[in-house]
Amino acid sequence: MIPRMRSMLVAATLLLPATTSAQDVAPIFENAPAVLYETYRAVNSPVFTEYFEMLVDRYAGSDGYGWGVYSENATVHYRITGLPEGLTSMVEVQQARGVSFQDFNEAQVALWNSAWGSRHVSVYNAAPALSVVPDFTVSDIQALPYNRVRIYNLKWDQAPAFREALAARSALDREAGLGNAFILTVWNGGVGTEAQTVMLRVSAESRTVDSGANFEARQVARAAYREEWSRLTALMSASAWRIESHDQRRRAELSFVPGS
Repeated sequence: MIPRMRSMLVAATLLLPATTSAQDVAPIFENAPAVLYETYRAVNSPVFTEYFEMLVDRYAGSDGYGWGVYSENATVHYRITGLPEGLTSMVEVQQARGVSFQDFNEAQVALWNSAWGSRHVSVYNAAPALSVVPDFTVSDIQALPYNRVRIYNLKWDQAPAFREALAARSALDREAGLGNAFILTVWNGGVGTEAQTVMLRVSAESRTVDSGANFEARQVARAAYREEWSRLTALMSASAWRIESHDQRRRAELSFVPGS
């Protein structure tokens, strides 16, 4: 098994929650009720690219767990892997990757050792009731390569207020029928995150579309409840002791889709 994962698997037993019944959620959450979220920093971009191109070739045609690689900038990248069976899938993913790593040749091990400076692994669990998603599948989300990400580290005594505000805001957006102008998936932090962490991911075709045509459509749709939407957003911000903002773009050539 890849180093430093054994203790995480034990902790995950306690932290991965039960999921909502299938009829209550969009297909994306049926297929990915949790995700393995890896953050790579101090990345050597050419080596990182070569390493993941090698992995895609290595897994080509197989039916293993797929992943998506996302770039924030030249030195910060992410890999996100859906976990369809929660903890069971997490164990299977890490075991499969550990077995594969044992078969690496010297050059492949050298790539693994030099592609990044640090790698942090965490788990996020889907929060369908807080999300704003049409009848989307994982493939539909993958077709939207740009992701505007906000990670909220919540104050302990304000976590319920944050979730109530987000639930109310999302209910307003769902009722307004924003469609593709606002695709929001919400994820609760688990293993490897700060306590009381929530990640919001807004997906779009590109940053230009998100800040242009989609923004204008959201403005029109929210006109009737703009004041309440702003109030709820302010409550969410006030409930956090830290808010991280990230722009992530999917790297299709470094991502693996099972069976491809």
